[in-house]
Amino acid sequence: MQIWKQCLASLTLLAQLGSFVVPAVGFAALETIEKVDLAALGKDREKKFKLNPTSTRVKRYLKAAADEVDEDNPDEAKALLDNLYMKSLNGYEKALVYRMHAFIAYNAGDANQAIRYFELFLGMEMLSIKEEARVRFQIAQLYASLEDWQQMINWLNNWLRYVEEPDPLGYYLMGMAYYQLEDYDAAIEATLLAIGDGDDPKESWLRLLASLYSQKQDHESATLIFEELILRYPKKQYWVQLSLIYGARVDYRRALTVQQVAYAQNLLTTDRELRRLARSYLYHDLPYPAALVLEKGLDEGKIDANVAAYELLANSWIASREYKKSRGPLTKAAELSEDGNLYVRLGQVLMQDEDWNSASALFEKAVEKGNLDDPGNAALLLGISYYNDGHGLQARSAFKRARKFDKSKPEADRWIKHLDTEESDAEAQESAG
Repeated sequence: MQIWKQCLASLTLLAQLGSFVVPAVGFAALETIEKVDLAALGKDREKKFKLNPTSTRVKRYLKAAADEVDEDNPDEAKALLDNLYMKSLNGYEKALVYRMHAFIAYNAGDANQAIRYFELFLGMEMLSIKEEARVRFQIAQLYASLEDWQQMINWLNNWLRYVEEPDPLGYYLMGMAYYQLEDYDAAIEATLLAIGDGDDPKESWLRLLASLYSQKQDHESATLIFEELILRYPKKQYWVQLSLIYGARVDYRRALTVQQVAYAQNLLTTDRELRRLARSYLYHDLPYPAALVLEKGLDEGKIDANVAAYELLANSWIASREYKKSRGPLTKAAELSEDGNLYVRLGQVLMQDEDWNSASALFEKAVEKGNLDDPGNAALLLGISYYNDGHGLQARSAFKRARKFDKSKPEADRWIKHLDTEESDAEAQESAG
């Protein structure tokens, strides 16, 4: 019942976050972009357009070249353009030809050639401001494909000078570029500009922002972003990452709560995730739900059936005082283990139930398997089990072995003395009888 109350409390907490709150930034990492006079430049382009009409022949060749590009025939498209004598063309026509060459190269996957022709196109300064801005954006994207992040940023800054209302995508791409250059402050500012005051921030943009804050170990800001991601895009990866962020903030209670909610939605499915949840429960002194998670994970094959998993399950049951339930997993762990220590642990569990005969057998297995962390204690426990099972001679032999170890010698001596006293009393009673 407690688990579900915590789950519901967590969901309520997240729901109360409301609309997206962008963490504040106290710097201006991006350059101040000086805008061009778009109105004056627009009039200049209109004037040039009127003074540089496109001939019917050039239009025909451009259309034919475009058709060849659509048919995936780049060589034929280039051959058509080569039939045009560039020196005879006016500025506007040359710009159109350069742009067509750029598209041909772009479709052929030749980014460097596409950039060269796009730059020639821009150098003509003939087409509309909107068209030129679009080309500047394309050049930035081409540099991204070449992983030349600084040039990508340069061209995005260039693009910003020629647009009145920048597409937020440009800021996001700039954030990605700064991220690649490990300039996280500039990347954060650019990404925040992309997100802006929008009511519906894109998932990839929020994810980038969360990653940037995580890189800077700004866990408080990262928490806000991951909470927003969960509200809008409730995917497993965000639940897991939010829990890890809470853990990094040493807020282990909330880390567990997030894990509980994710588990309730069947989002935790891997060995690592399930064991982490179980350990979180144990850290908060909640061994019973830890045991349930581990048992279910092992039964469904989601947790690897190895020594560590069975031992963790057994310890969870023991901490829950469910000693009988701990026997099965502890037995499997002991059988798989390379040493006898877990047989000692299992023997101690059986001692809790006063099953002395079975406990003795397990301590014998522990000694036989060897490599014990505390062989003296194992011998001492074996002696105690033998004694309580009514086997005095075997108990004395085990206590004598325990005396060989400094740590267990005092206790073994007391038991041997106790056995001596019992034997003396028994002899005295026999003589008196």
